Amino acid sequence: MNVIYTVLFAFTIGFFIRGRSAAVALYLAGEALVFVYQSVNLLLEWVDGSDAAFGGPFPKYEPEGVAGYGVVNLVITIVGIGLAILGARIGAKRAARRDVVSVG
Repeated sequence: MNVIYTVLFAFTIGFFIRGRSAAVALYLAGEALVFVYQSVNLLLEWVDGSDAAFGGPFPKYEPEGVAGYGVVNLVITIVGIGLAILGARIGAKRAARRDVVSVG
């Protein structure tokens, strides 16, 4: 879910929101909501008895698994921030080209 949000919206937010900081903040706010929704959805599916959420019975707790989950989500978030910044740069360059007036 986080990957889908990042791919679909990070660049777009950066492109259409004026200001790099505002674009990154808006991306992170949306990412936080998606992350919470994803986590609660997985937990509720597991509590309801679904094996699809975790691929079977609830797995044994291992710190490496939690650390891995955190690293994967951190990488997704960093890629999203990069896409938002890239979108902001391209949007600013495009806006600057529209503001140029040819004389002569």
